[in-house]
Amino acid sequence: MLVLSAQQMADIAAAAESAWPAEGCGLLIGKGRRVITVTRVMNADNLLKSQGNDRFELDPKIRFEAERLVRGTRERVLGHWHSHPDGSAQPSATDLAQAWEPDLIWLIVGTAADSEGRPQAVQMLAHRLDRDSGRVFPVRMETAEKRACQAARFPT
Repeated sequence: MLVLSAQQMADIAAAAESAWPAEGCGLLIGKGRRVITVTRVMNADNLLKSQGNDRFELDPKIRFEAERLVRGTRERVLGHWHSHPDGSAQPSATDLAQAWEPDLIWLIVGTAADSEGRPQAVQMLAHRLDRDSGRVFPVRMETAEKRACQAARFPT
């Protein structure tokens, strides 16, 4: 399960809308294994934005900066987010071909133009991609605020 705050989700959506009609992108930093909590979102420049709206390449300077930030802490680079300007938050064939790190989470934001032609985030989904098998595994998402309101679970 991937846990993000409502503010983190809103910030990612805003960055995706700002990048439209190109893909926007960034990194997810956090901790945990079974329940993965995002502690920080780092937006990045899409180095391929001039090559069309169906691909992204995260600026490697941001990845190096993220790795330096988490060195010696319990945090790690969990994955990245990117947007799809066609409204779909499902991984594309291009995404699957680019999935070099199977442990990373791929958070995808579907963006599309509203009735007045303004970009808006319409869907946000998380996945793990297995490039070798061609499989996509959904990752359940939850807001930190919802998780904080849940009653403690005790074995019965």
